[in-house]
Amino acid sequence: MYSRYHHTTNHHKKRKDMLSFGPRVLLMLVLSGFVVTGSYSSAFAQSPNDDNSKLVNDLLRLLEKSELATRDREYKPSGLDMPPAPQLNLSRVNINEVRDTLNQFARDSSDLAIQLNRVMYQVPGVREYVADVLKVRARASILADRVRRTNDVSQIAAEYGEIDQLWRVVSLQLDQVRGLDRQSQNLIASMNAADRKLGDLLQTGPQLKRTDLLRQTSALSNALGILIQDVEFELSREPQRLELVRQGQEIEQRMIQVTNLIIDRQSYDSIKREYLAFRDAWNTYATRLRSYHNRILSRGIQRVVQQDRSIQELLWLPQDGANLQEVAHLTEALKRDVDEFYRRATLRLLISLPPANYLATSDEFYGTVENLIDTVNHNESSANLITSFQYIESSWKDFSAMFHTVESPAALQLLDKVDNSINALRIALRMETPSDSIDMAKLVVALEAQSTQLSLIAEQWLATESPSFRQSTQNSMRKFSNTAHELHRIVLMQPVSMSLVRSKSNELFENWFQVHEKISRCETHEKYQLQETAVRITQMLMDLRYATK
Repeated sequence: MYSRYHHTTNHHKKRKDMLSFGPRVLLMLVLSGFVVTGSYSSAFAQSPNDDNSKLVNDLLRLLEKSELATRDREYKPSGLDMPPAPQLNLSRVNINEVRDTLNQFARDSSDLAIQLNRVMYQVPGVREYVADVLKVRARASILADRVRRTNDVSQIAAEYGEIDQLWRVVSLQLDQVRGLDRQSQNLIASMNAADRKLGDLLQTGPQLKRTDLLRQTSALSNALGILIQDVEFELSREPQRLELVRQGQEIEQRMIQVTNLIIDRQSYDSIKREYLAFRDAWNTYATRLRSYHNRILSRGIQRVVQQDRSIQELLWLPQDGANLQEVAHLTEALKRDVDEFYRRATLRLLISLPPANYLATSDEFYGTVENLIDTVNHNESSANLITSFQYIESSWKDFSAMFHTVESPAALQLLDKVDNSINALRIALRMETPSDSIDMAKLVVALEAQSTQLSLIAEQWLATESPSFRQSTQNSMRKFSNTAHELHRIVLMQPVSMSLVRSKSNELFENWFQVHEKISRCETHEKYQLQETAVRITQMLMDLRYATK
């Protein structure tokens, strides 16, 4: 395994023997003439304090309460996600064993939700799955209670099919999260065992989330269509253009066939077999396209790759490690972008920079890029690739911050190209997006939109309530919406004051608790729409708390 120190030492040794003055060497010589001072600092995410933990726990309780409200009604599945009516052999069903296993599954789901909440700030990949775990928890609790009151096995089997649909996907997603603690892993394993046992007891078999699957396969077909158009345009002068277009269209038709199987409610095995055939053809095609080193085609390939991974999860396919060919291609692209930046870095540009340790920062970043190239060339493990990439991410922060101070649109554009290449590598290595990359402005705009939607849904319900309660509820909703609007204004200020953002966020959270308390009193047919909107708002508020921790 390459160590950062070992690589940097060897890198400097190689530099001493260099006789030619390439762009990077010229930059180093120019920079070495400056008097430099500086220091490195590292910021680590702190554990949330007691107040913050209480607020997150409160949000989690609201999320589960809203979810329970939307589920606590007669089970009426519809559309593609309706599990097929099981042909039950009632003589094989031990209702007491079903009750015991379902109770164990519900208890484990509750313990898992609590544990994930505890580790949410330490494990970056957990946050986005907490809401789905809470849905599993709420639905399992409701069904466990129903099983205690009824022996209608057909109804129980049909409703459990929907829980199985959701749990299989979120279980696979959590399994891909690096750094997940042992207790969470044990709970997931226990729930998986209970899920398999319930499937056998209730004779349901595994249930696909067909609506989600159809949405993702349609998006992948669209991404392929755009890529084929790009191939036709970008490779217009290549002799193999027509052959590449034809091959792409054949692969697109394979994807359409997968979509048709889903619509026709064909078996899981049929869908899986056809999709694996598509993936084999796609991987061969992507390898051919990458050889052209075309940035537009690379972006198109990335779109398809991202959709492919979503479909793999929905089909419960074993997740591949990093695709070494893809990583090698993206690493080469990153190096070309970095070299281009160095070549175009003029002396005038460098002189305009404020005093800093340019030599160390530049050398460190370039060294980490070369380190990743060495790791790829030696076919090292995914773990080593990720470690090498993490060095790049760490050095990039200092490098980017230093050069983003220049007043040169061309230089800033080149830095953006490097940043895009780093993000593409992060996706290829299946690494979680850093928590500080949450776009708070977009998040707050979405909160404003959901607040408006909530008010519109509530109008008919409030018309049936007393004038005093109607007025107080409308005032609470208006206050929440106004606070979200004010937070949006603060987030757009430059520079952003995080202390002001946190203060206004806390006010928004308090406003939401008041709104949620009032809408929870709704018992008209608007109840479920209100609570479904409340689920979305609460999830967004959890994201906001995570982004401002």
